[in-house]
This record gives sequence, C-alpha cells and structure tokens, in this order.
Amino acid sequence: MVRDYCIQCGFSVVVDKASNFKYTVRCSDDKCEWKLHASKLPDGSTWAIKSIQNQEHTCLGLETRNPMVSSAWASRVLMEDIRANNDISAKSMNKLLWDRFRVEMSISTLYRMRTMTLLEIHGAHYVSYGHLPKYCEVVKSTNPGSAAFCAWKPPNDPEKPLAFVSIFIAFRGALDELFAGCRSFIGVDGTFLKGHYGGVLLSAVALDGNNDLFPFAWAIVSGEDNETWKFFVWHLKNVLQDSGRGDEWCIISDRHKSIEAAFSALWPKVGRRYCCKHLASNWKKAHPGPLMFSLFWKACGATSTFTFKKAMDQIQKVNPQALVWLSKLGEQSRSTKHKFNPNIKCDMNKSNFVESFNATLGTDRCRPVLTLLEGIRRVTMVRLATRRQVCEEWERDDVCPNILKRIQVLKEPVKHISLMMVNMRLAILHAGLDPLKFIDDMYTVKVYKLAYAQCIKSVPDFEQWPDIDLPTIQPPTIKRKASRPCRNRKRGEDEARKGKRSCTVQCKKCKSFGHNARTCKGGPTNAQTTQRKTKGKQAKQQATSKQ
Repeated sequence: MVRDYCIQCGFSVVVDKASNFKYTVRCSDDKCEWKLHASKLPDGSTWAIKSIQNQEHTCLGLETRNPMVSSAWASRVLMEDIRANNDISAKSMNKLLWDRFRVEMSISTLYRMRTMTLLEIHGAHYVSYGHLPKYCEVVKSTNPGSAAFCAWKPPNDPEKPLAFVSIFIAFRGALDELFAGCRSFIGVDGTFLKGHYGGVLLSAVALDGNNDLFPFAWAIVSGEDNETWKFFVWHLKNVLQDSGRGDEWCIISDRHKSIEAAFSALWPKVGRRYCCKHLASNWKKAHPGPLMFSLFWKACGATSTFTFKKAMDQIQKVNPQALVWLSKLGEQSRSTKHKFNPNIKCDMNKSNFVESFNATLGTDRCRPVLTLLEGIRRVTMVRLATRRQVCEEWERDDVCPNILKRIQVLKEPVKHISLMMVNMRLAILHAGLDPLKFIDDMYTVKVYKLAYAQCIKSVPDFEQWPDIDLPTIQPPTIKRKASRPCRNRKRGEDEARKGKRSCTVQCKKCKSFGHNARTCKGGPTNAQTTQRKTKGKQAKQQATSKQ
C-alpha cells in the first residue's frame, strides 16, 4: 500500500497493489467512495483505466502533510504514546497521527520530535547526575536501613565543579528477603550503559528457592577497573555481612582481572566460582576442536570424583598441555561441580542469570542515570510484589513448582541407569523412597514466602524531595568513540546472529537459489542454464586433470 496524490484531481489517494499487473486506487479518506481500477496492457509499459466508481470525490481533499502541523503540537498529542514506548518508530507515530487527525509528518521531523519529547519526559543527562547525592538521602529516608552511597571527585582546580564517580544502591526490603529465603549463591556482572556519558552498571543477583532471579544490589561506575570493582565489593561485603552468615557466601563471575583483584584484597575468605561459559570461550582459543570442547564441559560438569578423573584422563591423552591450562584456574571448587560446597545448595556454574537481569532493563540503559536507577527500583519492586501474590495461589505448600518439575524429570531415566553409576539420588529412587522427603527447607514454599514477605517502598519524584544541603555534582568526562554508540548486545561466537538466514533461499517456482517465489522473475533462461552446466563440467575436468 502506497499513499500518494492524484495528478488529475489533486486529492490524497492510496494505491493498493493487487498483483504485478493490476492496481486499485482509492481515496485516502475511508468515508469517500471514489475508487479506480487499472491494469497493465500486453506491451508491458502502458496502463489502462478499466473502471472508476463514483467519479466525484465525496470528501474535501485531505492534506496529509499539513504545514501547520509542528513538532511542538505532535509532541503534545503523542507524549503519552512515547512515554509508554520510548523506542516507538516514526512509522508507528505517523500511523497514530493518521488514525487520529488524518495528517502525516516527515520521518526526520518525527525522530527529532521524539528526541525532544524524551528530553522533556526524562530530563537531560547532565542534569540527572546533579540529583544523585540527594537521591541517596531520599532512598535512606523512605526505606530506612537501605544502603545508598554516592561518591564524587573533588577537582584539582578549585574553580572546576565536583564530578560524579560512582553510586551504590541496596534497598533494605530486598536485603531482608535475601537473608530470609534466598540461597547464599550470588552472581556479579557488569553491563555497559548507552547514555551520553557511558559508564557501567554493576549488579548483584541471587537465586531464591524456586530458581527465580532475585536482584538486590546495583551500582553505576565510570568503567570496569580495580577501583570501581573495589568500591562495589566493599559495599557488597558490608551489606551481606549483616545477614549473620559471615563469609558463607559464594560469588560467581567471570575471570575479569579487576574482579579477582577486588575480592582478593577486600574479601578473600568468600567462596568463589568462575562462569564456565566464559572459561569455555577462552578454552576454545587455546585448545580448539569439538573433542576438547566436549571434554572441557565433561570435566566442569562432573558431579563425582570418578567422572571428573575419567574426563581428566581423556584430556591428558588428547593434549597434556591442557591440564596446565586448567591448573592455572586455581582450586577445583571454582570450576568443577564435584568440588562445590553443598552448603550453598546450588550447583550452577554459569553466570547467565545475571546477564538475564541486565537484559530486562531494555532501553533504560540509554536513559539518564536517575531514570535508570528508578527503572531498576520499579522492576525490582514489581517483581517482589508479583511473586508474593502468585505464591499465595499455589496448590502445593511443600515444594516450589520449578523444583518439583526438576524432580519429576530426574525420575524418568532411572529405569535405564545401571547401579554401577549409583549416587545419592539414584539410591533414594532405587530404594522406593519419596525424594520429596529429602529436599532441603530452602526449596519449600514456606521459605519462599519468607523471601517475599517484605517490600520496597516507592521513592517520590525529585520535585517532591525536601531541601537537602548537598552539592550539585556534574557528570563525568565524556569519553566519545569514533563511531555511533551501539545499543544492541554483542553476541558471542557460539550465538546465532540476529536476522541471518540459516540456509540458502530456494524459489518454489523455478527451483533456483538466491530468491523466493514472491520476487521470482521466471528463473534462468535455457542459455544461462546451459552456460552454468558447461562451466561446471569444465571445472570438474580441470580438477581431474590436476589430480
């Protein structure tokens, strides 16, 4: 469908392309009954009008590009739509304008208008940094006991203003629920921000008794280096030691040098695990090949000493140097399941769940920092309240649903497993006992409800904040790169590329490759087919003669 103007009558019309040889032209006003039918003549270049229904327009001739339609007016009428979807496209905005007011605007004007509207909704990026010191005080006043710390850097020159460095947030409601009903397994990771001033969002996410994500602490820093990670680890250690568990926590992350340096210097006694997915990417570079890749996961996923030793023996036969690479990882409890601490009650060796939480932020990573922090708070607040309501409707009151599904899956292959591979799970099932009686209290509905008994209280808009005697800081120095900032996540080597076809397209009409039936132009001619066959035979003859 193409919207255009009729040359003869000057009215706005819509062209519906029924096929390659027939067109239907109607008035863009849905109430107007004017319509024209045309078709292409056999010469292939001449068109003939076959019929015209209601030759006189019953409308007044709509002006789709009214010059009186300004960006300020469009911003006012579309503000709520842009507020609901910050990434709304110009095509969608034009459709809204057409359906409501029968007007349209140019694509470039609509995008400029959207930028102006987002600035009015969220405020400017540089203004948002000035509210952060006061935001920490408001968080601690509305949610007593919360951890909220903002750091800024005094300038070397007294005439220059104070500059933002980092901010750490952990709400008391989330911390109480973490201590009451979540496991001592925490994943930490960082994700880049897409705002004007860049930066990195550091987040700490735990797992509850139903294997659901439980975010409880986050920070915004200038980048991932030793100082910023020490800032995050220091505050993370302080908020977790209030739980009474001491150092009985296990932190999983990748082997970033700054993360290792921060935990070694500030919290050396805490349990540590490495994300095996990040280790596997480095393993493939040092020891390529599908066999070595499968042996690596066999060693990392071994749940007993026997299977681990068997995997290590196979690695030694294939490539003895690979054992040296594994020895540099440190203790086996950091990468191999059979050495994991059972008190943690989690055998996960990947940090994907932290990346999943970062993915839920969506376009908030492109917004000002205050909008981002409030977006994380709202997401966490709604998550806790929703799960508190959902668990009240569960039919069973002994085991959480996701854990029950895992137990049912583990029951299925027992009939086909030999007793030579017996372990605790198989022994329980082989003895005819109910495995639900051996489940830890951490996976029960009672403990799950304790994890969501508290709530995070709302924070008022900055216009309603009380007068607080704190400085108004400035944003950090802009670190611009040469190209346009990328908003999409960079996919790993083993991930499929978005929008890429997995196979060659073949036409259903002519059976040729490279196009589909919709764009088919009749296929290759006989001369082209003969020429391709001749080239193929010549290539085979040349290859045979060389051999």
